[in-house]
Amino acid sequence: MSLSKILTEDFLTCSICLEKYKVPKVLGCAHTFCQHCLQDHLDKNFKGQPGFPCPICMGHCDLPVGGVSGLQTNHLLVSISHTLNQVEKAKAAKKCKVCCLKNVLNPPTATKRCLDCKESMCEACSSDHLLHKLNRDHKLFPVDQFDSDDYVTELRARQNTLCDHNNKDPVEIFCPVCKKFICVGCMVLEHQGHNCLRINIAADKRKEKLKFHVKPIEKKSLLFDQFKTAAEDQKASVEEGRKTAKSQVKKQLELIIQLASQRGDNLLEDIDAKSNAKLDTLNELIETATANQNRLDDVVDFSRKLINHGNDMDVLQMAPVCEQSVDSVQTIDIPTLPAAMTRLQLITKDMEECVTNINSCLGDVVPAASGRLVTSFKEELSKCPEEVISRLTTDANCDILISIFCKDKARNRINIYDNNFVLQDTIPNPRAAEKESFAGIAIDDDSHIVTRCQGSNEIIAFTKTGDQVRTFHSKSPHAVAVNSKGHYVVAGFNTLTVHHKDGKVLQTAPDPGGKYTKHIHCDVNDGAIVSDPASHHIRVYDSTLQLKYRYGTQGAGDGQVGRPCGTCCLDNGDIIVTDPGNYRLHLVSPDGEFKQILLSKEDGIRVPVDVVLNRFGQLVVGEERGGIKVFQL
Repeated sequence: MSLSKILTEDFLTCSICLEKYKVPKVLGCAHTFCQHCLQDHLDKNFKGQPGFPCPICMGHCDLPVGGVSGLQTNHLLVSISHTLNQVEKAKAAKKCKVCCLKNVLNPPTATKRCLDCKESMCEACSSDHLLHKLNRDHKLFPVDQFDSDDYVTELRARQNTLCDHNNKDPVEIFCPVCKKFICVGCMVLEHQGHNCLRINIAADKRKEKLKFHVKPIEKKSLLFDQFKTAAEDQKASVEEGRKTAKSQVKKQLELIIQLASQRGDNLLEDIDAKSNAKLDTLNELIETATANQNRLDDVVDFSRKLINHGNDMDVLQMAPVCEQSVDSVQTIDIPTLPAAMTRLQLITKDMEECVTNINSCLGDVVPAASGRLVTSFKEELSKCPEEVISRLTTDANCDILISIFCKDKARNRINIYDNNFVLQDTIPNPRAAEKESFAGIAIDDDSHIVTRCQGSNEIIAFTKTGDQVRTFHSKSPHAVAVNSKGHYVVAGFNTLTVHHKDGKVLQTAPDPGGKYTKHIHCDVNDGAIVSDPASHHIRVYDSTLQLKYRYGTQGAGDGQVGRPCGTCCLDNGDIIVTDPGNYRLHLVSPDGEFKQILLSKEDGIRVPVDVVLNRFGQLVVGEERGGIKVFQL
């Protein structure tokens, strides 16, 4: 950022009083406040306490013996404030100073300012000024350039600090022993043998040292940017997932309602059909009964009329007909109603069972991987002799460490990339001369890289620059992990061993050996997850190295794996298992139940041999032939 821009922003304003700094004091967190503002703040809130939180970032700050006045003065702000005052003073000089001294009526506007004389002049006077012999090397600046970087830089270059010893001669020398700013004379008299440096040389050296210290902080700040970007990506994924899941629920609900409505319509139609069938039967019976009853009534009516109104001759003549009619209707039977229930009712299942069925139809909301590929990288590996990725991990800086294996043991190595996949360093096989295999890898609580050499029975820890910091014996180590206590958990050929990082054995337990090299990972409860490619399963141990369960059998179905290798854990204890033989990753519950296929060939996965979660919550997958793929979960 340019000086002119700094001078126009809030750089010179105290965040407590919102005014220009007065005696600026800088805290250990690099935030600056006026001395009197800090004193008032402490007197009101932290009086008598040895420390206090920064009013801006809340970081803890220790109070020196001298109190607030003993805090480091922000000399940069003092210096820049002085420069600002000079700029403001120059801007305030509107008229030509020389013409004013000459008592010129209506002196002209100043167009230039002499930095040596500190006076503003009009065009004519500034030209005359440079004609004088003593003034020919004076520096003149146009007034319209007072806000330029060149003007501010020139002003700051001309600021003089007086010698710490005599307080009269300008500083030219810095004494690194006494930490004093001195003149040449005092250097000769007072600082012989102190390796004194000219101010500019001392400043350049200190700048280089500061750059060295600031560089990792700048890198970490960029990681925070990337973290926030990843967090925003996750937020967007959450919102997208919310929208998708709600849409799925609504569609499922609509389907259930549609099916329920259809079932209701079918039931209503069934009720009508069954009722109408019964009614038709009853109507037919009623119709038959009515017809037969009418025949009976007709016979009775005729007979009654004959009895009541016929004379003797009529009776004698018609009686045989009536008797014949009576005999004919005697055979008519009364209809029999169906021996069936006439009413219908709806038989429903138990309401709890109905709710269970509805819940089952609606389904459950569970986490699902987005499958979105964030970025990818291809590690260039030799085909002859063949090199493969064997292990993968990340550290606190999101650097990616890749362990490369080759039958030519001299080619075994660990490559360290930053999170932009720029190669930072390579750790070669320390036992190449002995032709021992070299792999690993884990990061311990000292940020050291922990590896193993199987043939030499060693666990070796390195710095990121490849310096060995510790080595100790561990029998036939296949893989190593680090638990939350900082202990090294080693999967040997037929043992599990927990070491203190100094090598002391803390625990040991048997673990079956196999044809292929094992992988190991520590879960959220400090248990050990051992992958056994030869047996096509993983073994999960608790923190006391007691076997809890095995997961996996050979095959390509749910819960089946082909040569499982690397594993890692989610915060809820779910385990992600690589399945190289089937080009996929399994999600397994903490108690060993298959949950789902997390990523597969359709997501671009090819022979995954290791997997790790970085600090951004992203899943980093290492593929045997060099592919490194970062997925958003």
